[in-house]
Amino acid sequence: MRAGWNKRYVSHLLFCKHWLRKSFELTTLAGVLTGSLLLASPEPIAPVISRDLTEQPVLGPTFDEKEMPVAAEVRSIDAFLKRHDVREENRERLAESIVTSARKYNLNPKLIASVLIVESRGNPFAISGKSAIGIMQIHVPTWGEITEREGINLFKIEDNVDFGARILRDYTRQFGLWEGVKRYNGYFVDDPASEQSADEYVAKVQGIFGFQQPAGPEPSVVQETSEVAPATDGDSTSSDD
Repeated sequence: MRAGWNKRYVSHLLFCKHWLRKSFELTTLAGVLTGSLLLASPEPIAPVISRDLTEQPVLGPTFDEKEMPVAAEVRSIDAFLKRHDVREENRERLAESIVTSARKYNLNPKLIASVLIVESRGNPFAISGKSAIGIMQIHVPTWGEITEREGINLFKIEDNVDFGARILRDYTRQFGLWEGVKRYNGYFVDDPASEQSADEYVAKVQGIFGFQQPAGPEPSVVQETSEVAPATDGDSTSSDD
C-alpha cells in the first residue's frame, strides 16, 4: 500500500488555517485552540465547569449499562451508532471513547452517543457556522480558553468526546437531564427563539435515545454510587449547527 499524506486531511488543514487566519484578523476573540485555531463568534457565555454550585437531580432513562462488561458495552454502542448511520471508519473508536467517557463521568453512554449523532453524526472534522468544533461540536468561544490551557485537541476523537461528556455531565448535574441537554445546545433563558431551537434539539436527542415520557418519576441516568463534581453556572456550551 502506498504511504503518503491523506489528501482530504491536507485540504481540510489548509482550509482551516486560511479560515482561522482570516478570523484572527476580524476579531479579538481570546479563546484559541493549539495555536492554529482562532474562530470568530459572538461574545462567549460563562462556562459551567469546576465551581461549587447546588446540584439538581439528574433524571432520565435507567442506566442498565453500568453492570455491563466494557467490551460488551462497546459492542452495544457500536451497534447503536451503526443503526444511526455513523460511518464505519471511526465507529469502533467512537464507541470506545463514548464508553470510556461515560464511565469516567458517570453518564449513560447511549445519551452521549445520542448527542454525538445529533451534533455531527460522528464527523471528527465538523465545523459549524457558529464556531463549534468536532464530534461533540464544542463551542470554541465558550470553551476555547479551557481547551487551550489543558492541551485538549478538539479534532482528536477521544479528546472531543471526553470534553463534550464533561460539559454534558456538569449541565445535567446542575439543571437535570433534559434541561441540561438544552444548555449543551446553547440555550439562552428568556429568549423565545433560543427556547424553541433548544426544545427541537432535545426532541431530536430524545428521538435517537428512544426516550418515552414516563408516567411517574424518572429513574436516574447516572450511577448513584459514583461521585461527580458539581457544575457551575452557565447557559451555553457547544452549539446548534
